[in-house]
Amino acid sequence: MQLPIRIRLSIGYFVIFSFAGILLSVSSYYLARRSLYITLDHELDERIDDVRDFFAAHQLSRDYDDARTQAADEFQIKDYGKWLQIEDDKGRWIYRSKRIMMTPHELPAATALPLHGSISESGANSKRFRSLCRSFILDGHTYVVEEGITLTKTDQALALFRNSLWLISPVVLLMAGLAGHLLSRRALDPVAAIAREAQRIHDGNLQSRLPRLTTRDELAHLSSTLNEMLERIESGVRSVRDFTAYASHELRTPVAMIRSEADLALQFERTGPEYREAIATIGAEALRMSSLLNSLLFLARADSGAERVQLESVDARRLCSIVCEKWRGMLAKTQVRVVADLAPGPLMVMADPTYLQRLLNIILENAGKYTPRGGCVTLTLIRERQVARFQVSDTGIGIPAHEQGRIFERFYRGSNVQESGADGSGLGLALAGWIAARHGTEIEVTSARGDGSRFAWSLPLATQNVWTAGHRSRSETGEHVLMASSGS
Repeated sequence: MQLPIRIRLSIGYFVIFSFAGILLSVSSYYLARRSLYITLDHELDERIDDVRDFFAAHQLSRDYDDARTQAADEFQIKDYGKWLQIEDDKGRWIYRSKRIMMTPHELPAATALPLHGSISESGANSKRFRSLCRSFILDGHTYVVEEGITLTKTDQALALFRNSLWLISPVVLLMAGLAGHLLSRRALDPVAAIAREAQRIHDGNLQSRLPRLTTRDELAHLSSTLNEMLERIESGVRSVRDFTAYASHELRTPVAMIRSEADLALQFERTGPEYREAIATIGAEALRMSSLLNSLLFLARADSGAERVQLESVDARRLCSIVCEKWRGMLAKTQVRVVADLAPGPLMVMADPTYLQRLLNIILENAGKYTPRGGCVTLTLIRERQVARFQVSDTGIGIPAHEQGRIFERFYRGSNVQESGADGSGLGLALAGWIAARHGTEIEVTSARGDGSRFAWSLPLATQNVWTAGHRSRSETGEHVLMASSGS
């Protein structure tokens, strides 16, 4: 079973601090030992310099016997003469202390010694000593000097230091464990706070947010990411609730109308024309409800990703002509003219013909619905560089500037639209926005209240395959983003 993160962090910190403490102790011991030995070697080197200075001051290089006599008198009474032996260039001993004589050994030749001499250690346990063997030249004579010093005090000092390190090791380990626990607790406290706050959030208080951290680290990034996720969840839940509420509201009216007409028709005997009128009313409401249900089903399938746009080469001019002829006849009843201003000849674009025709139908129906009698709706198709430009303009009631950013939201209907009394569910432009987004384009709106509206969008020409492929890829990967901007 895997241990909790807090325990794993505590163990990790403990191991790191313990290793650092051990490494520091070992390094300190060896640095202290090296420092003491350097001091000893420096002292030995200075003692050999004293021997050389003594020989030079008394001109002992001239007479071997005199050198032996004066060296014995000088060095026997000095501490650094206890581990001293001096040999001239003929291999004769000038001075040899009693301790050296107890363990006699030959000195190396002057030519075999390094420039700064040779360091060696001998003895064992408490009788260890360190010696430096070096040569010097005086008045043409070469002398080899070995100077030694006992390591007893040095070893005692190092042993004391080593024992002190051993004594403080448990304290260091205890502090390492305590520091590891405190650091892991401090590191995970924000995580615990985030977890507590996240457990408190449910579908009834999705507006709540996790604490925002100002540490600018991974935890702050996690908190910010979770808050962004909560915003998306809240938006999605709110969208579902709004969708359900609007759908229920919109369906309630035709259902109530159908029920009311049916009840009235069944309560009293009526003539044939009266029954036909009631049935016509029921049929109109059923048609309205069927259209609303189809739109809701389409949006539900779009949200789930079931709706797929298949781009192919389409003659945009021919498609626009078909749609214009259809709406010219339908809007003639309301005395609204439909004008087609189409580019000459075929104009091939990359689009899904079914969805593009539906987009044109939605925009033209919307324009005709809010254009008063005697008005005009114009569908324009032109070629601009490497794209085909679609534009539907009308002379209708227009859209207030402050509402233009919301007209692609589901079920949204502008204030002047509601005042006009025109029927509608507020889903048409949401569908249009979704279709445009899946084609890699965006519907541009230009309007003013009482001054008509203009809806325009562009599609790439069929010859621009590379550009089209890029647009298609971006539209598919950004489906949910585009849906959000077009009525989610």
